[in-house]
Amino acid sequence: MNTFDRYLIRRFAHVYFVAFLTTFGLFVVIDAFTNIDGFQERNAGEGYLMLFARMGHYYSYQASPFFDMAGPILIVISAMVVFAMLQKNSEVHPILSAGIPTYRLAVPLLIAAFFVDILLVINQEAVIPAIADRLQTPRGMDQSTAQRVKPVYDYATGIAIYGEELYLEHQTVRHASFALPVPEIVQDLTTLRAREAVYVRGGSDRPSGWLLKGVTRPLHTVPLTDLGRRIVLATDKPDEVFIISDVDGHQLHRSNMSYRFLSTAELLRRIQSPSLGLTSLRGLALHFHERLTKPLMNLLAVLITLPLVIRKGSSSLVANLAGCTLVLGGIFVFAQASLYLGRVSLISVDLAAWLPLIFSGGLCTWTSGLVQT
Repeated sequence: MNTFDRYLIRRFAHVYFVAFLTTFGLFVVIDAFTNIDGFQERNAGEGYLMLFARMGHYYSYQASPFFDMAGPILIVISAMVVFAMLQKNSEVHPILSAGIPTYRLAVPLLIAAFFVDILLVINQEAVIPAIADRLQTPRGMDQSTAQRVKPVYDYATGIAIYGEELYLEHQTVRHASFALPVPEIVQDLTTLRAREAVYVRGGSDRPSGWLLKGVTRPLHTVPLTDLGRRIVLATDKPDEVFIISDVDGHQLHRSNMSYRFLSTAELLRRIQSPSLGLTSLRGLALHFHERLTKPLMNLLAVLITLPLVIRKGSSSLVANLAGCTLVLGGIFVFAQASLYLGRVSLISVDLAAWLPLIFSGGLCTWTSGLVQT
C-alpha cells in the first residue's frame, strides 16, 4: 500500500465519519421532536435534565441499529464523494498519465469498504444481540418496564402462549396462560395459568422451555396424554410446571421484527426449530440470505460507482453524479422488489436474496467499459 492509497483511505474514512454523524444527528433531531410527548409522559415531572438524560440514554443505544441500517448506504455515498473529489481536483489525470489503470483507484476504497463490512458484522453479531432488550424498550422506559404480550402459537407442540405483561430483560411473563391442545397434549381442553412464567434456555443435557410459577391448577389433575407427559413436566415444587418450548420471550413481543436483533447463530437455530410457522420461517430464511449478500453488495456498489463518476467522454461531474445516483437507486429498488417477491412466496427465498447480487455483478461488468482511461 503506497502513500496515495493511504490518502484515499483517510479521505474515505473522513467522509464516512462526517456522513454518519450528520445523518445520525438528523435522525435524533427528527425522531426526538416527533416523539417528545412519549418521553415527557414517562418523565413524570422529574425536570428537563432528567428528560434529556433519558433521551441521551435511549439514543445512545439507537446508534447501533442505525449503523446497521445506514452503514451500507454510507459506504456508497463515501465512495461517490471520494471519486468525485478526485475528478474535481484533476487528481485522476496524473495517475492515468503514469500508466496506472483507473480501477487501481478502487483498491484502497475496497479495502476501506471491507473494513466497514467487518464493523457491520461485529455490530450485527455481537453488539445488537447484547443490547436487544434495550432496543425493544419503548422511548423513555427502562428494561424493567412491562411490555405488551403478543400471543404466539408453538407449531412444534400446538400450545398457544399468551399473558398480560412481558419483561424482556428477565424473559418473564406475568399472569401467563398456556392453552394445551386436544388430543395431542391433553384429553380435555385445558389452560394452565400461572402467576408468572420464566423462559429457561436449554443446554446439551436439557431442553429449553417455560418454568411456570404459581400454577393455579395442580399438574396431577390435568389429563395429559403420553406425549403431553413428555412436554409438560412436573418439578420439585407442587405449584411449578415446566413446559418444553423453543418459543422465547422475544417472540412474544414484536415477533415479526425480533429476528433483526438476533445473531446469525441464533437465527439459524430458529430456522431449524419446528416451533415456527411457514410464514415466519420464510422471513427468517430470507433475512439469513440477505445477511450473507449484504457485504458483497457493498463491495460491488463501490466498483459500480467508479466508472459512473469517473466517466470517459463526459465533462459534467454533476451529470455523472446524477447518473450514478440514478443507477444505484435502481439497484436498491430492484433489490427491494426481489425481497418482496420472496416474502410473498412468488420466488424462492434464496433466489430473492441472491438475484440482486447477480444483477449487480452483471451491471458492474457492463459499466466497466464506461470508465475514463
